[in-house]
Amino acid sequence: MRKTLCVLIALLLGGCASKVVEYAAAPITDEQAKSVIEQVLMEQPQKTRPEQVIITSEYIAYGSGVVSETNGFASAMPLGNGAFAAGTSRTNSKSLVTRIYFNSIGDVKLYSKRGRWVVITRSQAGSVLNNVLVDNQAKAQRFVDSMVHFRKGL
Repeated sequence: MRKTLCVLIALLLGGCASKVVEYAAAPITDEQAKSVIEQVLMEQPQKTRPEQVIITSEYIAYGSGVVSETNGFASAMPLGNGAFAAGTSRTNSKSLVTRIYFNSIGDVKLYSKRGRWVVITRSQAGSVLNNVLVDNQAKAQRFVDSMVHFRKGL
């Protein structure tokens, strides 16, 4: 009974794991690479889809717009048939932008997970710079080609 349970758990956990797909990046032009990167980032699930993508010769920038925080105070006092009011307000805005500098890219790996494709870009130190989900293998491979192209283009 215990062996059967262990085998069943191993099979279930094995089915959830992602598998590394061996892929050697193919040549791609600057314009093709920019187009692929923008398309793949803009096709991310709604929750992680950026509002804009900017690609320069040094980095990729993408983000979810601007977040603003406002603090305020107001006071009013009746005065005859009207009122006298005074107040102050302060707003702090911060742009939510992720930048991936091409000279920081270390490794770009392609994974297969539950019928989808995941491309993980890591820094030279090994930390994750970016995860993207792609619906088909060909587009995922072109994304790998694009990231490797800009990494090598320095």
